This record gives sequence, structure tokens and C-alpha cells, in this order.
Amino acid sequence: MTDARKGKSIVRQRKTEPSGNRRYDYTIDQAFELFLSLKKAEGVRPRTFGEYAPMMRQFRKWLDHEFPGTTLVNDISTCIVRSYIVYLREEHVNERSGETGLSPYTVNVRIRFLKVFFNAMFREEIIDTNPMNNVKLMKVDEDTFDPLTDEEVERLLAVPNTKEYAQWRDLTIMYLILDTGMRVAEVCGLEVSEIDFKSRTITLPASKNKNRKPRVLPLSNTVAKMLFELVTESRAYFNSEYVFLTNAGLQYHPDTFRRRLHMYKEKAGIEKKVTPHGLRHLWTRNFLMNGGNLYIAQRILGHQCLSTTRRYFQMTEEDLKEQHAQFSPIMRLRAGKRR
Repeated sequence: MTDARKGKSIVRQRKTEPSGNRRYDYTIDQAFELFLSLKKAEGVRPRTFGEYAPMMRQFRKWLDHEFPGTTLVNDISTCIVRSYIVYLREEHVNERSGETGLSPYTVNVRIRFLKVFFNAMFREEIIDTNPMNNVKLMKVDEDTFDPLTDEEVERLLAVPNTKEYAQWRDLTIMYLILDTGMRVAEVCGLEVSEIDFKSRTITLPASKNKNRKPRVLPLSNTVAKMLFELVTESRAYFNSEYVFLTNAGLQYHPDTFRRRLHMYKEKAGIEKKVTPHGLRHLWTRNFLMNGGNLYIAQRILGHQCLSTTRRYFQMTEEDLKEQHAQFSPIMRLRAGKRR
């Protein structure tokens, strides 16, 4: 009997590493698809999930122009990321306004996205090193808030023509934000079933709140009546679960309201910046200046941290003078001596 192995080479060691230790090189597109799957499994909010793709497209567009040979996610270095941040801050051109450079706040939104993306890739062992480890957020100067005076608010609210459906709808939104401090996205997503007209409250479910907790918002009698009138009128024309609708019965969009609010501000002759977020700030200031509790304000605004609510509360120079005159120990001592 002959040996079948005689004269043949014998393999003792493998030329390649075992497949369990071999890293597969993901392209950026493959890595992003995996990232989306991970975030879906984590149950991130639809709005947050929808923001991932546009930010990745922006990053890829810049990467293809500046580093055209970079196709693998593992090839993206900290140096590349920092170059992208400099581009966003100093060179990015806004297609609508033509302005060059994004604000530090907006740049930080992009940085946070890249951190979330690369952190996920590192945890999943798709990349060897995390390029975002030593990348910090840009320092942001605290915005100065120039609140509307009572007279300016009255001028603004007097502009919409209540005989027109669209302008009556916008006026109701203005009143609602000034009454509850709601975010404009929450307003436009408000459903009729979330309003209790008997108790004059709005209950936003946890799924609609950033802190994932349900939120109850008390309504003034005036605003409750306005909402009831708007809902009743809308139901006569449209069949929709949303409170705020377009003339065609579609869900109202926050950006549309922002543009129309700017139009009302111009017609009112107000030179200050007026935005839905500014009205939310104004609610916070007025609530606290009139004796409202900071913790109650936090609950109503839906803030996770009290520090966020504090940032919303910015006092003007006149506010400081008024508070100083009222509560200064020296002023109180002098008032006591006069008595």
C-alpha cells in the first residue's frame, strides 16, 4: 500500500489570520448603513433619525472634494475631522443667504453627529481608533436676548387679520406659545386629542418630548377658547387629527410659520429679531419675572436640566435696575429709616 501523501507538500501554518481576528474594511457608505440600523434598534426619535442622512451627505460632499481618495471609514482621521470643522466655521456658504461660515452653535450640531457616528463605529469594532476622541465642541458665546416689550407684543398680535383663516391660525399659534412656552415643532405637531378643553390643558405624550416624559401644559381661558374655535372651524372643512393646518388641510410646517412670523414682525414695525424660539424665551422671562417658580418653568418647558431653563431666563438692564431698587439691602434700610 502506497502513501497518498508521499511527494506532496504539507501545510502547517496559514498565510492569513483566522477570520475571527480579521477586520473587514467598511466603506463609509456601508458603515453609515450599519449606523442607521443601530439607531433604529435603539429607538431614536424619527426627527433625530431624519437628521442623520443630510448631515452625512454634507460631510461626504466635502470629503469627496477635499480628500477624494478617502473611501474607507477607517481612513478618516482626527486631522480630517478638524479640517472639516474649520471649513464649516470659515468657508461653508449658505445657499439661501449667501453668508459664509456657520455659527459655532450650528457647527456643534455637526460635531455631535460625527461623535455619535464614530462612537458607534468604535463600539462595534468597525474602526481601529476613534477620530472624535480628542475633538471638542466649539466654544459658544451666550446669546443676548432682547425681549419684546408689552407694547411690541401688542403691536405684533394686532397685525394678523382674524377674518382670514391662515392669519387667524397664526395668531392662535402666537398666543399659544406666549401662553405655554411650547416649541414650534410641538405646536405644529399638536393633535386635537391632546387638548382637554374642560380642564384647559394640553398633554404632550412622552414620545413628543425631548426628555421622553409626558408633559402637561395649563392653558389660559383666552387661549383655550381660541383653540376650540380654530378646531371647530377646521373640522368644518378638513378631516385631520392636527390642530394647525394649511389652507389645503395639510399639517402646518414650522418653517412656514417662521417666515410668516417674520412678515408680521415687519408689518408691526418691530426692529428686534422675532422668532418662535424667541417667543418661548419671552414666556420664560415673563413667567419668572412675575413670580413663577423656576422648577415649574422647567417642567412646563420640558427641559431635562435646570441649567437650560436658567439660560432661557436673561434679564435686561432695566430688569436688573428694577430688581436692585426693590431688593437692595441699602434701599430697604433707607426705606425703614424714613418710616
